[in-house]
Amino acid sequence: MAKLVIKDDYFDFQETIETPETEIVEEIVYMDENLIKNKDLIRVDINIVQFPIFSKNTQKKVNQIVKYFFNSNRDTYITVTPAAGDYIPGEAEEKIFIALMQLMKEKGMPKKFIISSNELKDKLKLNTNRYAEIVKKSLIRLSKTNYNFKNTMYSSETGGTIKEEISTPILTLKILTLSLKENTNYRSAYKDKRIKELYEIDISDHFYNNIIQKGYLVYNSSILLEISTSTARTIYMLIEKLRFNNLYLKIDTMFLIKRIPLKYDKKLLSRTIKVLEHAFNELKEKELIQDFKFLKDKTWEKSEIEIFLKESSVEEKQQRFYEDRNDFRKLLTVSTISETEHDMIEDAKVIEKSTPLQPTIVVTQEMIDKILGLMPSKARTLKTMPKTIKDSIIEYGYSKVEAVAIYMKKNKVEKVRAYFIKALENNWAEDEAIELEVPKKNILNSSEEIQIKDELPKNYEKELEYFNSLSAEEKEKLEEKVYRAYIEECGQESKIQKLTFNAAKNRLIAEFILKNNLVKKEVPKEKEVDLSVIDDINYYTE
Repeated sequence: MAKLVIKDDYFDFQETIETPETEIVEEIVYMDENLIKNKDLIRVDINIVQFPIFSKNTQKKVNQIVKYFFNSNRDTYITVTPAAGDYIPGEAEEKIFIALMQLMKEKGMPKKFIISSNELKDKLKLNTNRYAEIVKKSLIRLSKTNYNFKNTMYSSETGGTIKEEISTPILTLKILTLSLKENTNYRSAYKDKRIKELYEIDISDHFYNNIIQKGYLVYNSSILLEISTSTARTIYMLIEKLRFNNLYLKIDTMFLIKRIPLKYDKKLLSRTIKVLEHAFNELKEKELIQDFKFLKDKTWEKSEIEIFLKESSVEEKQQRFYEDRNDFRKLLTVSTISETEHDMIEDAKVIEKSTPLQPTIVVTQEMIDKILGLMPSKARTLKTMPKTIKDSIIEYGYSKVEAVAIYMKKNKVEKVRAYFIKALENNWAEDEAIELEVPKKNILNSSEEIQIKDELPKNYEKELEYFNSLSAEEKEKLEEKVYRAYIEECGQESKIQKLTFNAAKNRLIAEFILKNNLVKKEVPKEKEVDLSVIDDINYYTE
């Protein structure tokens, strides 16, 4: 039992406090690395993405407390208070934090974990002999800086912003000196004798709860760390949050400057614009955005920025989310985390009716909101959409409704509700799935043929014989008619619709011939008609 003596000469008193010895518990989760599909994917707390947690100011002052206000009433703010004699966290701490998130995932997503400076050096690719000093200084700064959130901290537990004032660091830190006798048990886990200290990281509750539940976004840590400036990195993270799954985003220039935040001086605003332009150019060069454009309206204060993203970015973003979700599910089986999975599909409870063959799904508001979020933005303006989505989940199941929502977003649908209902009825999203999953083979055995839906029933034989009897010009004209009729039924024309049409072209042509009674008489068979889907599969391969 140790004794701590506290003496105060001003008040003339002395107090002795007995304190028990510190108990150190090692918390390292060992797991098979093959469980993680993409080790670069990390979860970043939503507050860290959208608020100025890490300063962009290159001229920070010692003991300088920074308070960011987000409204004119000054009751919505964040206060950043550094440790005495230190600065608030900046770009170095931001990179350290990103690397910590990656190490946390590799260790099984524990709240508390132990690392060495070498591990952070490898993640950050530091090429300096001073790496141990840099890492230690940044970790201490992260642990001793305090953040006060007032009407700003998002909480995954409440599903909204916490109204009370929250005071918290990002993490707490314990430095374990390996030369001390009580820490010798750690030496066996780290064979490198050059390692003198280990760092026990404990992510603060508010941030950790968001990271493992629903208050986070998924990013590729390698991409974040390869972005050369903190400004460009923050812009990229904000774009990914604000655009959702859109390929176009328009932001007020002043909003972006204040949200990053960059120094604002009306007289020197053109310099700040150049900083933004440099950051956007880096994102464009790294192909993280497709293009950008400043829209100046007389003054820079009234200007806007248009941001354009490549089509593949939507799929890449969704792929990151699903890969991370699958990795997290696997981690749950080997770690102590429980009941924290964020997937809203698992929020649906199945209640059996009198017969177990007809379950009823209880649709939650979160499920409806997620589907709305996946749809084109116009869907959120329609008052009837929430009920339509709810009824559709009950009738078709959540997975099918989610697939159709993603399918609609990719196709940039205009008549949202009508298209949504029709896509569910006709399995248009299923056609897209078949296109993506079809095997790249020209020859299938009989068992494989059975697994693929036969789109050419035998009763279309006469219709296809008629089509094959036509001249090349007549075939082309008829195919164009069928295609136009198909597009009119879909309500829009896109690359996906063209692919879907080609996938089911023979069936659609046969149905068109039958519907319009084009077969007038028996046509002699000139050549064999392939009634299987092998031709369609060959089409995909080509």
